[in-house]
Amino acid sequence: MPHQGIQMQQDFLVKFEGEMAEGHRLPAYEASKSFYGISRSLLIAMNYLDEGRVRRREFTSRGFRIDLVAQRAGSFDTFYEIITNPALMTLGATLGLGVAGNLLTDFLKTVFRRSVGQAGDASIERLETEGKLNPGDLSALEDAIEPAMREAHTAINRGAGQIIIISGHHNVVSLDRSTKEYVWTSHVDQTIKTKLFSIASYNANQRSGRAFDFDLGKTIPFEIANDADRETFSVVLSSISSYALRRLGDDIRSAIAIKYTSTVSAEGKIKKLLILEARKNLEDFSRGP
Repeated sequence: MPHQGIQMQQDFLVKFEGEMAEGHRLPAYEASKSFYGISRSLLIAMNYLDEGRVRRREFTSRGFRIDLVAQRAGSFDTFYEIITNPALMTLGATLGLGVAGNLLTDFLKTVFRRSVGQAGDASIERLETEGKLNPGDLSALEDAIEPAMREAHTAINRGAGQIIIISGHHNVVSLDRSTKEYVWTSHVDQTIKTKLFSIASYNANQRSGRAFDFDLGKTIPFEIANDADRETFSVVLSSISSYALRRLGDDIRSAIAIKYTSTVSAEGKIKKLLILEARKNLEDFSRGP
């Protein structure tokens, strides 16, 4: 990494807990696969901040470096040291020096947590809404790290009860039996359902974005079906234009009715929506064309 600009450092602690890990021992193959999955997930996410595009291979970092630091004696507590030079990073320069501080933690927390079906950080969702982070890119990024996140879970139930990633005093993500079930299993539920959502972010070129689920209190990725009508796109755009008001307590104004099918986990958690139709109110679906 070139030395132009200000270099900043941030540490991420990876802790293996439970089962064999309590005796400071892990099966070598399973542990190495988990470290590989975590390392690759970090690399793909950091490369996006560096280059401004989602890559799955042929990484050529300019503005960051990820080092694996020696483990703590007598444990499997391992540090990843991320050194960044925001001035050399495509999105780092755009977002400012915060990409090396709290914003970096919030970004990685969001990507990792969304990949295991949990809510991301509000600050990242705000940047998506404002268009400073492309919601289509972040959805693609989550798809890109999914295979690596499956690898990261290898040691779960095979030597460790959970793997916790921590930055400072903040928990980035906890990988356990339930998140392993989430990343390893999914199926398409063709049942057509209708529900109120609020569109948090949308990328018109990729016909994808994130919809806020009022019941779950988090956003869910979506795609709009190829045969969706013109009104669907108009209603989606009208929702995102007033989404900021939801943060002020005005849920009604940004809520729209969505008819959808979904990809779900083995536990029935929604992983992705396919929007078939969108209208201003649920009653509009019963009126017909």
